[in-house]
Amino acid sequence: MNPISIAIEGKGALSFLRRGVSIARRYGMTPNRMHRALAQFAAILRRFGCSATFPITAVTMARNSAIIEKYQAWDIEFAVHGYRHVDHSQLAQTEQLVYLAQARQVFAKAGVLPGGFRGPYLRWNPDTLAALRQQGFAYDSSQGLAWDVINGHGTPAYRRALDFYGARSASDYPSLPFLEENLVRIPYSLPDDEALVERLAWETMEQMGALWLDILHRTHELGELFTLGLHPERIAVCREPLADVLAKARALTPAVWIARLDEIATWWRARAEAVVKITDAGDGGFHLVVAGPTGTTVLARAVEVGAPTAAWADGYQQVKAATFTIRAPLRPFIGLSSATSPKIADFLRQQGYIVEISEESRLYSCYFDQAEFVAEDERPLLAQIEETDCPLVRLGRWPNGACSALSITGDIDALTLWDYGLRLFER
Repeated sequence: MNPISIAIEGKGALSFLRRGVSIARRYGMTPNRMHRALAQFAAILRRFGCSATFPITAVTMARNSAIIEKYQAWDIEFAVHGYRHVDHSQLAQTEQLVYLAQARQVFAKAGVLPGGFRGPYLRWNPDTLAALRQQGFAYDSSQGLAWDVINGHGTPAYRRALDFYGARSASDYPSLPFLEENLVRIPYSLPDDEALVERLAWETMEQMGALWLDILHRTHELGELFTLGLHPERIAVCREPLADVLAKARALTPAVWIARLDEIATWWRARAEAVVKITDAGDGGFHLVVAGPTGTTVLARAVEVGAPTAAWADGYQQVKAATFTIRAPLRPFIGLSSATSPKIADFLRQQGYIVEISEESRLYSCYFDQAEFVAEDERPLLAQIEETDCPLVRLGRWPNGACSALSITGDIDALTLWDYGLRLFER
């Protein structure tokens, strides 16, 4: 994801080949050292009982199929990071379709069925998403989302990188997947390892780790997703921050779900299809039957639940049953007027809220009549719902009672000096 190739215009090929070799050596990209870096990365993951997603360019996979086979056997997911490491935002849809088809062929030859995509340099355009859908990808993880955790330590280089990536602010947009026309969009958290080491230039592992721990805590408080990005060649520099994040994630209560990107996309899609049947039980009672994927979590606050419950977070109880009765003075669901934008209903259902269309606002503890809805309205809407104590029953975002999610990812642009040198000429 390091945007080095954008600087090669007007420079000598030999000069840039030398520069590529120099940078590759700096991060240990000799065959043996890169192999050790991957092994060290995998060892940390195994230590905490989790896996990761490594988006990799197809040409790199083709040159290193034996290495890929080994790490796939260790439950690592490999996603497509382009056929070559080129800027997809500058390509037409027809070009992207060709590149993605070629990438899938290379992955298939290596025995890998790729479910997802991350654009090189986190760059994409609407044609990218259309091409991914046409090629049958399940998810895209190219949208950068910047967390305000650097505490005034920002640099011009970091700000330029955020602009180049087209990153959004996590203060304005929730860090959550979203199913959009059969493609799950999964945000990528910033700062990543490249920002910490190259652009923000933190001097110690402890300083770098503090930023990632801050993001972990914020996503846990908000019930959101931390997609941690760490290029394998920087594992020697970032191993302690990674281990600290995983150790803390394992210790938090309610739990943090640590999962690969393909697992997150599969879960988000399946949970969005969960069905809750509600019937009137009389005297302010409602009978609920929840049908969802294994691990579906039912949460309730400020209502009387006729089933076993356990303390959860933010005033909620976790209901330990899929069929149960509740009692509340008002309907403990989200009511929407028929004039409300369908985008609100879609967004809320994907968050696990039980939505009903009704003109009887007086029946609901939480009701909206809003004709317009854009992405910038998502975080305020969630805050409006969650920062009250009105009676509410909903489904949890994450499986098995987890409060938030963490995904460890690491883009692989090259595995050898040869890979890296050739990357400088990939257009």
